[in-house]
Amino acid sequence: MNWRERELPLLGQSGRPEYQVMIDYIKDQVGEGSEYRNDLVRVVLSERGCYYEFRDLPEEFSGAVGSGFRYEFIGTDDGLELATRLHEMALGPETADTHEISMMVIYGWDGVFKPEDTFVYHWRRYGSEEEGPTMLGIFRPSILPIFFKLKVDSDLVEPILGTRKGVLFFVANLSDQHLLVRIPHQGPGVTDLNEVTGQRLIH
Repeated sequence: MNWRERELPLLGQSGRPEYQVMIDYIKDQVGEGSEYRNDLVRVVLSERGCYYEFRDLPEEFSGAVGSGFRYEFIGTDDGLELATRLHEMALGPETADTHEISMMVIYGWDGVFKPEDTFVYHWRRYGSEEEGPTMLGIFRPSILPIFFKLKVDSDLVEPILGTRKGVLFFVANLSDQHLLVRIPHQGPGVTDLNEVTGQRLIH
């Protein structure tokens, strides 16, 4: 679910919220896979797709079905550099081909969002409809987040994501090897459930 939205979801045939049905679908399609976790996040990667969920807030979820996602392990310095690069991109001037930039950064977690441990930015424009920009919390360029995520639709991110539209997320580990996942929402090998259903459901 988008961090900004806590609207009542549509109900499926079973009477369950539709976003929960889609979460269950992604989990079922991804299967067991390889699991990575820290105090905040649980990630599952398999040949069939990937997803993450907050351990205390399972409705904070993003995932994709298909083989088009990429993941790698990066060091602390690279993680700090990437977070700063994405922050500068989010707050910098947009281009004509920029339609959405949403960034969430978490530095610490004890079960609730705290402004001092969180940075959130959201801006979205499609046609004449515009949301934001909205910014909460403080970005700390010298502190490695335990988690950060970028959801984007912009040509600015192509050198990082490999395409203009998708999701990127980072999960810190206790070692100097941290998980970075890129999920393009365009191109072969990826099913973007938003495009399939026509709904803005789970990101």
